[in-house]
Amino acid sequence: MKIWGVLALVKPKDLWSLTKLLLRFPLFAIPTIKATAKCIRICNRLFGNEHHNNNATNAFRHALWNFLIIIESKGWTTKDDKALLWSKLITDWHEEFSPNKDLARAMDLHNNQVGRNLFIENTTINTEEGIKQLKTMIQNSAKVHTEEELLKYTNRLVHLKD
Repeated sequence: MKIWGVLALVKPKDLWSLTKLLLRFPLFAIPTIKATAKCIRICNRLFGNEHHNNNATNAFRHALWNFLIIIESKGWTTKDDKALLWSKLITDWHEEFSPNKDLARAMDLHNNQVGRNLFIENTTINTEEGIKQLKTMIQNSAKVHTEEELLKYTNRLVHLKD
């Protein structure tokens, strides 16, 4: 789906909240679009359509998306913490407007944090190394059935379906 197709699904109040968010961080709009497109290209190449299910490849996609937003945004700021904050704000916003059930939403938020943690643990990591590390994390992705289970897997990818 193209960006205009996604925006067409956004309710006016959500579009307004996105506008306010982008007004606070205008320089990060372009790197976020680039990171999002890159993430989808990589996941489509690696997994086909599988990453659109709530499985381990979906967990990878969410973590990679956050990681790439930070990497791309770093080119627009001198402060890593600002790129980290932006990644959290924009992906949390996305989860707010996305029509997901509670557990799927919690899973996505968890995996988003895993992607940010990857950067936090090594702020000099490049895109290729980040992808490599996240790919190895897929094998250890934990299947969860409740939101409480998420707490057991602090820095590990989680999924709902095999």
